[in-house]
Amino acid sequence: MATWMKRLALVSALAVAAVIGLVVFGGFRLKDPQGNIAFGWDADARRFQIMEKPMLAAEGPHVFLHDGGYEVLATQQEADAWRLVRTQLPASPLPTLTVQVGNAAKTRFQVTLRPASPARSAVHADNPPRLLMLSDIEGEFDRFTSLLRAQGVIDDALHWRYGDGHVALVGDFVDRGDDMTAVLWLIYRLQTEAEAAGGRVHYVLGNHEHLAMSGRKKYWPGGLVAFATALGDDGDERLFSSQSVLGEWLAEQPVIARVGDHLFVHGGISGDVLALDLDIDQMNALAQPHLHAEPESLQGDVDTLLGRTGLTWYRGMAMPDDAKQRREADPAAHLQRVLARYGVKRLAIGHTLVPDIALEQQGRLLRLDVHHAEQTPQAALYEGDELWRVDAAGRRIRLQ
Repeated sequence: MATWMKRLALVSALAVAAVIGLVVFGGFRLKDPQGNIAFGWDADARRFQIMEKPMLAAEGPHVFLHDGGYEVLATQQEADAWRLVRTQLPASPLPTLTVQVGNAAKTRFQVTLRPASPARSAVHADNPPRLLMLSDIEGEFDRFTSLLRAQGVIDDALHWRYGDGHVALVGDFVDRGDDMTAVLWLIYRLQTEAEAAGGRVHYVLGNHEHLAMSGRKKYWPGGLVAFATALGDDGDERLFSSQSVLGEWLAEQPVIARVGDHLFVHGGISGDVLALDLDIDQMNALAQPHLHAEPESLQGDVDTLLGRTGLTWYRGMAMPDDAKQRREADPAAHLQRVLARYGVKRLAIGHTLVPDIALEQQGRLLRLDVHHAEQTPQAALYEGDELWRVDAAGRRIRLQ
């Protein structure tokens, strides 16, 4: 019995040491469903966080429709503390707002609001001169902008300089990273600037955009959780709702898009989705009215499209050898059917991590999800019928 107890104690001690090491050196944080930190490590203060609620930090602006105009909420720093500030603005002229980034450089940039857009086709049949593709930035503003700068998409002031080039953002640009709100506002601004220059930014939503829009704050950065709490009991539901400018804009974005030779979805296309026999615009029209609903509440064809085997969640195409993930008996034949159905050469997905952006399945599947926060950020570039892996250091490697 004594030997058994010693072994149990040793195993328990090793497990505790492993958890502490993961927390301190791996940045792991255990959060409850409300986004509070149950157990974590504050690297700046060099201390453990136990049952700790996040504090207000640099956050915003968040803009809501209010009395025929706008209510703007953001944090403002006074001495060493942050407080919530509310401002009322008229609907006309459309206001210009300042976005504050919580990075070391304390970056600030301006965004002019625009009217909500009617539904538009997510099909761009021709290949643009340049198509940059990336996914899963997860709120890492500095990583995102360093990659865009290195590829000539933006200048030092974060303005579009890619001319008639296109950029495809393939989901999960929110959650986890501290600056997800700033990432969203930058995409919002770049869409306007790109179109004015003859280019385009295609923002294809992922499962984490859907979670954020439904008020799920478990994966939000601490400053955003604290901000939602400061708004009251319904703060998490309000931030990206249809009454917020960012929430209304997100609901205009597609869950599937085509740009020339490439088809984009965040997760994958299951046989169940293909069996719906919907074209790209029909799928987006079906999905968009339900993007503010909790994923667990979806039913019927909408659940097929947005549920666990839907476009934003499905991992079967990324993991064709895993019988628990794939739903098709012949994954290669299924992928070929998808490409033929939508008239493209290649499907590009995020959602499931790879060490480096890569081509798989005889060049028919482009995997974009790399861990940007832990490595040099990467994207894929399609130019002159050639495909390259490019990164924030300016490197370019041809993909075959």
